[in-house]
Amino acid sequence: MREQIHGMTSRLGVFIGGLAVLTALQCVFAGEAGAQTDAVAAFYRGRTVQAVVGYTPGSTFELYLRTLTRHLGRHIPGNPAIVIQHMPGAGSLNATAHLAAAAAKDGSVIGMINPVNTTEPLIDPGKTRFDARAFQWLGSLNSEISTCGFWNRELKTLDALKRREIVVGSTGPSSGSTVDAKVLGPLAGINFKVVPGYPGLTEVRLAAERGEVDGHCGLLVSALKTDLWDAYKAGRLAVPIQMGLQKHPELPDVPNAYDLATRDDERALFRLIFGPWTYGRPLLAPPGTPPERVAALRVALKATLADPQFVAETGRINMEIQFTEPEAIAALVGDILRTPMPVVERARVLLGVQTR
Repeated sequence: MREQIHGMTSRLGVFIGGLAVLTALQCVFAGEAGAQTDAVAAFYRGRTVQAVVGYTPGSTFELYLRTLTRHLGRHIPGNPAIVIQHMPGAGSLNATAHLAAAAAKDGSVIGMINPVNTTEPLIDPGKTRFDARAFQWLGSLNSEISTCGFWNRELKTLDALKRREIVVGSTGPSSGSTVDAKVLGPLAGINFKVVPGYPGLTEVRLAAERGEVDGHCGLLVSALKTDLWDAYKAGRLAVPIQMGLQKHPELPDVPNAYDLATRDDERALFRLIFGPWTYGRPLLAPPGTPPERVAALRVALKATLADPQFVAETGRINMEIQFTEPEAIAALVGDILRTPMPVVERARVLLGVQTR
C-alpha cells in the first residue's frame, strides 16, 4: 500500500510540475503577445495610415474603401487616423504597381485593388513587374459577379446584343471594363467596340446617358445594387448578361456567360478572366510589411466587419458584404496564376497583348 501511495504521490508531483511548466510557458507566450500588441499600438498611435484606391471619388471601389475606413481605425491598436489616397489610372493598375513596389512597407499603407490586376503579370508580363503572390492579403469585403449594363433601351436581351456592334466605354486597357468585353465578345458572339480612356465608370455611365456609348462591361453586382438598383428595377438600365462561376441569386433570369462555355479550354479562359472577382474587394498591405502589423490589420478588418455601426451603414446603402479570408485569397491567386499557357496565350490574343 505504501508503495502505491508513493507511486501516486510521485505521479502527482510530476503532474503538478508539468502543470507549473505549462502555466509558466503560457505566461511567457501571453507576455510576448502582449508585448507585440503594445509595440503595434505604439507604432500606430498618433499615426496616419494611407489607404490607396485606384479610382476616382464616386467609384464603387472608393465607396467600399471609404465606408470601411470610417470604422477601421477604431479596431487597429493605437487607433490611427486613416486617409484615402486616390491613385486612378489603367483600371487600378497604377495603384497596384505602387503598392507592390513604391509604397511604405511598415504598415502605414494599405490598399484596395481591382482583383483583375492580380492576373496582369501573367497575361502581360512585359508591362507589369509585380508578383501578386507577394502581397500581404488582409481579406476581401465581398465576392463579386461582373455584368454588362446598357442605357440603350434596345439592348435588353442577349439576342439584342448580337444584332449589331455594341459600343462600350472603359477606364483603361487592363481594367475589368475592357477585359470583360474583349473576352466576353468571342465567348458569347457579341461584337464589342471598346472606347477606353474614361477616368472612372461614373464618367462612362454619364457618357452612356448622353448616348456617346451604349454602356459598359465590368459592372459589378455590388455597384449595381448600391448605385443603380432603382434604375435597373425601373427598366432605365438593362443587364442582359452576367459573368460568374455561378449566377447571382438576385439575377436568376439573367443568362450567365459561364454556361455558354462548352469546352474545357473555354471554361479555363473564363476562370482566368472572371475568376478573380471571387475575391472582389481585396484589402492588402505591401510585400514586406512586418508580420505582427499584418496580423493586427487582419484582426482589425474582421472586427470592423462585425462592428454594429459598420453593419448598419452598409445595410442602409444596400452594400454587399461577403468576407473572404486572406488565406483563401492567396490560394485563389495561386490557382489562377497556374492557368495552362495555351489558355493564357489565347487570352493574350483576345486582349491584343504582344509578348516577345
